[in-house]
Amino acid sequence: MLSETIKSRLAERFAAPLTEFHKRRIIFWYDEDGEFAEAVDQLALDGVTLVKLTGKNNFAVKKLLAEDDLTRDYLVYDPLTYEKDQRDDWLLDIKLHSEEFRADLISIQMEELLVEPTSAMRKTMKLYAKFLGNKDRKAKLRRIGKSYQTPLGLHIDIMAVLCGLNGGTAQDVIIAVLSAGLDKENNAPLANIEKFGSIEAFWQLVQKYTGYVNGDARPLSDLAAHILISALSQTISNSALRGLERFITDSCKAYCYQLVHEWQHENHSLTPAPDSLTLIDICRHIEGELRLADRFDKIEISLLLKTDAFPAINESILKRFYGEIGERVIKVDSILEAVENRRTSGWYNLIGNYLESLYYIAKMQEFYLAHIEGFHFVEPAKIWKLYTIDAYQMDSHYRHFHYYFGNTLKAPNALLEDPLKKCSDVVEGLYHQWFLKELTLNWTNAIADDLDSLGYVSEVNKQRDFYRRYVFPNVSKGNRVFVVISDALRFEVAAELSEVLSHTTKGKATLEAVQAVFPSITKFGMAALLPGKKLSVSDKMEVSIDGNLTGSTANRGSILSAANPDSVVVTYKDLLQMKKTERRALVHGKEIIYIYHNTIDAFGDKFATETKVFEACDAAISELNAIVKIIVNDLSGINIFITADHGFLYTHKPLEESQKISRQNFNGEIYEIGRRYALVPPATSADYLLPVKMEREIGGIPLKGYAPQDTVRIKVQGGGENYVHGGISLQEMVVPVIVYKGMRSGYKQYVEVQNPGLSLISESRKVSNLIFSLDFLQKQPVGEKVQACGYTLHFSDDVGVPVSDTQTVIADRTSSNASERVFRVRFTLKPMQFNKSKIYRLVIANDTDMPEEIEFRIDIAFADDFGFDL
Repeated sequence: MLSETIKSRLAERFAAPLTEFHKRRIIFWYDEDGEFAEAVDQLALDGVTLVKLTGKNNFAVKKLLAEDDLTRDYLVYDPLTYEKDQRDDWLLDIKLHSEEFRADLISIQMEELLVEPTSAMRKTMKLYAKFLGNKDRKAKLRRIGKSYQTPLGLHIDIMAVLCGLNGGTAQDVIIAVLSAGLDKENNAPLANIEKFGSIEAFWQLVQKYTGYVNGDARPLSDLAAHILISALSQTISNSALRGLERFITDSCKAYCYQLVHEWQHENHSLTPAPDSLTLIDICRHIEGELRLADRFDKIEISLLLKTDAFPAINESILKRFYGEIGERVIKVDSILEAVENRRTSGWYNLIGNYLESLYYIAKMQEFYLAHIEGFHFVEPAKIWKLYTIDAYQMDSHYRHFHYYFGNTLKAPNALLEDPLKKCSDVVEGLYHQWFLKELTLNWTNAIADDLDSLGYVSEVNKQRDFYRRYVFPNVSKGNRVFVVISDALRFEVAAELSEVLSHTTKGKATLEAVQAVFPSITKFGMAALLPGKKLSVSDKMEVSIDGNLTGSTANRGSILSAANPDSVVVTYKDLLQMKKTERRALVHGKEIIYIYHNTIDAFGDKFATETKVFEACDAAISELNAIVKIIVNDLSGINIFITADHGFLYTHKPLEESQKISRQNFNGEIYEIGRRYALVPPATSADYLLPVKMEREIGGIPLKGYAPQDTVRIKVQGGGENYVHGGISLQEMVVPVIVYKGMRSGYKQYVEVQNPGLSLISESRKVSNLIFSLDFLQKQPVGEKVQACGYTLHFSDDVGVPVSDTQTVIADRTSSNASERVFRVRFTLKPMQFNKSKIYRLVIANDTDMPEEIEFRIDIAFADDFGFDL
């Protein structure tokens, strides 16, 4: 029996006004399941003639509607539409100009969900009757906002909803299922698909895309293994995977590769639950199940560098390099190549600190090989030049190694921890036993006579002349000067700061150096940076200039004001706490502003924190960069000098007794002693230490200094012994002076900070393989105003949808030789249909510049066999 609702809907449709040029209304009532085949006979509508199609009367009905009766309204009941090919439909032309009506639930749902009214789609809708029977689930599907012409799209979106996703792709559905855990019995998305969807459709989806068969009867770990191993097989030779063929489907490995690659690099719409698995969890499970780590350890590193599917690959590469380094074999070129390759790995975050530690071991070895004959200079000025131009980099490499090595200890990797610790012993040998020992021996031999007779090194600029050399000339020209003094900012740290300033500000930073006063400790170094003629020491070992104490910030402010009333001093911490208006008020009308910063020495001088001194160096660089920006942006400063009171010497490994000198080596009175210096009266002598002439006196009695040779420490109570200063090593004596000139766009010498640029140099603009490589040139070497930059590269279609994986190039090469700035990048296209007459684009992008797009043609025969049987 027909419901009154159906009768009412039909009556309203026939009563509605006709559209323009229509003289009557014909409505085809489609009822594919024949639900209303008998009830329709009871229907009576005024002025409407009912005709029922039987499959044998189509021609007669056509004649009726097209020839015999052209004026009356007709309701044509059609239960047969989905059973025949439209090309054989006698009534097709009439249907195209008529209206449609459906009264069954599935038809209403299809209309509501924008599902194309075809037999295939109707079959799919029936499959999901339970899903569609729930208002909330149906509403979630509707919110995705798609229309559906093929079963595949509907299958995927229904599965996506059951997985908790807001739409997506087959890839997203598979990832959501695997992320929910590899135990089928406790996998919520899989349970939802089985209960409210179609588990058969899910496994057919998995098979069509990944090649995985008999999924319903196998554990989910097999699916994970199949996807990961198939992905791996896309980028590594078959011989390396012998014995794992059961997990590989050749026709689907491109899809599996793309799935894993995008899972590594992108965030998915599903927010992982606290107990869900990540890709790393799944990889680790499969690595253990298939003993992949052992397999990777037997594959050549050159082959492993071409693939990135499992984190164990990176660990295998690192283990082997670490093992060789532990045996004193350091393959510099191979390591640098591997590090560059792995920096863009999808698993970089897991091993980044281990990888960077390896990089700096290679850089230290590279320096060693460049200076393998040692240091044999006679003139101090030549050693000074070598250090300030080149050799300081060894200190920098050592610092960076220990920075990253220290980070590994915070979250150790069980496979890599001990091998890297063994490497650290090799690092100590390179740095302490070779570099510091050889260089410091050469340096102390060269300067011994000067120190004994003069108290300083001749032909090298002195820290004591800082005010006269840098501050006074600028002020005398009417320029306001900012001086930032960072306690223990040694030269190599300042060199990095200088690079940071060049790359992050509009100004120009020039790095110079002066020699610290002896002893190279804070109270003498801070005094040396002030104006005045005579530096003296009281019997309490307090340092004064022209009779004025220099020990506190206030003391130094008084000395500066005496030399120039328009001077002011402030600490970094106080400056940071001030509001912008307070900062401006502080420097208003002032010509000389001294800012005191203390981060490095604050950590290094305490036993409890001295091992964190390299972390403090990193923090100091950031803080000093921030100070410069405050000076330039808030205080309109242009002329800035960044310097230090002294440097420091640091070795990570605990010192042996042979590296220490007892106080018993002194014969006579000692005024003051530190681990790297001693101040004594002239009558006191010391064995195995270098004498240093002092211009200062105590109570009319001249001072005399002693400094240990090499990197030896004097035994004293308290404090740490790894971080020291006060002595005469280059690391302690070479005081940096960064001459920074703030600039704006209109300045004549202004140069904008820029990226190096990356250009495609491969000539062909046609792709004919799923996997292919292209060559790119880093246009400029990284330098003063050219900063390193990361570029992402991918191919997209004409509307911007990616059709390949995304690769990364870190353009950080400094060579002036263009051939050494070429990158070869391998791409993998997505497994999809490509139109050879269509334009595709290679997109080269970074975080700041406009993306560059280069047109390509893609001509690949690809069989899209992703249809559905359900």
